[in-house]
Amino acid sequence: MKGIDFVLTDQNLYLSLDSTAERASLNSKALDTLFQQSDMRHCVLDDNAFINACQQLAENDDSLIRIGQCLPASITLQLSEDQMQAHAEVVAPQGGAALTMNQILKTLRAEGITAGIRRQAMEKLVLHSMNGEPGTSLTLLIARGRPPIDGDDARFEALTMDARERVLQPQEVDGNKVDMRDLGEIISVEPGTPLLRKISPTPGSPGFTVKGVATPPIPGKNRDLHAGNGTEVKPDDPMILVAARQGLPRLIDNAAHVDDVLTMRKVDATTGHVSYEGSVIVNGNVGPGMKVVAGGDVTVSGYVDSAIIEAGGNVTITKGVIGQQSEVHDEGHEVSDVPEHSAQVTAKGSLWVSYSQYATLHGETGVIVDKQLTHCHVVSGGSICLGGEGKEARGKLIGGTVDAANHIYAGQIGAPAGTKTHVVLQSPKADPEYLADKSRLASELKAELVLIKRFSRARDRARYRLEAAPLKKFLHTLDQKLENHRRNATVLRIQIQELQKRAPERQMIVVHANRVLYSGVVFHSDYETKRIDENRGPSSLILKNGSFSYQYVG
Repeated sequence: MKGIDFVLTDQNLYLSLDSTAERASLNSKALDTLFQQSDMRHCVLDDNAFINACQQLAENDDSLIRIGQCLPASITLQLSEDQMQAHAEVVAPQGGAALTMNQILKTLRAEGITAGIRRQAMEKLVLHSMNGEPGTSLTLLIARGRPPIDGDDARFEALTMDARERVLQPQEVDGNKVDMRDLGEIISVEPGTPLLRKISPTPGSPGFTVKGVATPPIPGKNRDLHAGNGTEVKPDDPMILVAARQGLPRLIDNAAHVDDVLTMRKVDATTGHVSYEGSVIVNGNVGPGMKVVAGGDVTVSGYVDSAIIEAGGNVTITKGVIGQQSEVHDEGHEVSDVPEHSAQVTAKGSLWVSYSQYATLHGETGVIVDKQLTHCHVVSGGSICLGGEGKEARGKLIGGTVDAANHIYAGQIGAPAGTKTHVVLQSPKADPEYLADKSRLASELKAELVLIKRFSRARDRARYRLEAAPLKKFLHTLDQKLENHRRNATVLRIQIQELQKRAPERQMIVVHANRVLYSGVVFHSDYETKRIDENRGPSSLILKNGSFSYQYVG
């Protein structure tokens, strides 16, 4: 249309008419068609822009009429509360200029974002501002901080074999065969033999926020080596424990012991019960009714048949534990009705057994079963592993009761016949010092609140019983006491809040059944009971904060 144009001045869009324009023939539809064909079609029009323009032209002789504006690309930033992430939203220009890399960088710097900037995200935002549909937006993570990497706790490396490794490594004969009855020589160490090495905790690596502020890591917890019986710290290396005498090495976590060794061919009525301060190795079976008590490790190369084993260290039984149980009526899923067993094995350390049936097994730091548990009562503060750990576990847990404060790994839990199997999970107790502080502060706060209530009541009663002069003095005294107790209560509340910040998290406990979880299995916690009413495939049951959740892991 002759004599009509669209011009841009300071981002404002104008309709321009010269003397040749045929004003009488102009209408809003014609102007809109002309606008859509122009280079300014991406600009933003005012509401009713062309209707208002036609009305204005009819009323006067204006040659330049504002009808809209031209918007450049815009960018807005959103920073997370912890300042570990920053997102950028870019709106494509509407007739204006696209963004440049320098503009984005300036915007980031203006917000103090200087670290963890993702160049690839910046490039995508620039491309969107150049090629995106006008007015459309794109939001991307443009900067990411790095969380700190917490340090590793002190750990301890064994420098010698112990009795368990001996029995689990039968001697090789004829190249490709092993003799299960030949377990080699008894492991013995001489004075000065290195036993255990401490590997120091690490401080961790600091992180940073997107604003470049360093975030400190939590350093690893330190623990000291513990020199047990028959051991000492190496004189020229405080990180190593060595043997101080000849004997059988016994390693438990951060401690090492060297025990005198009692070796027996078997334990039965012909030998009598065994009670020994050191470690005991039985190269055969432990017969019915017998009892073996040791201050150190107990290693049995055969079976334990309706016998009692007690060890101050670890217990290793290369074959099985077999017993009998008292009769118990399991009506109503009462987990408290745990039968007594004629076979009982207790270890202050960990317990390893090939398989077990009708027995009570207690390993304070863990229980490892090679094949299966059948109608046993198992108690452990450590992990319970049947046939392996994690997804490698292939062993079976059938019937009985398991009391655990840590993870349980098995291939099968329960049986096809719906055999009742109880699993009782209890989160480990909090640190005694934390519990003591929590109890003390709660008691002190309770006492202060009682006093505040008592003085407040006395103040209210005094208003109606005392004359003006004595009342004023008495109320002044009460006010001072009330203020002191309220101040004390405030301080105690703050201390309780600070204590809560270091409250130990309740450990999540996971029970893995890597092959099948059968109906008839009942899980118990302090707050909830969950019964499995149908067979399930590979499954995990998770106890967190006292509640169970189910997860299929097939």
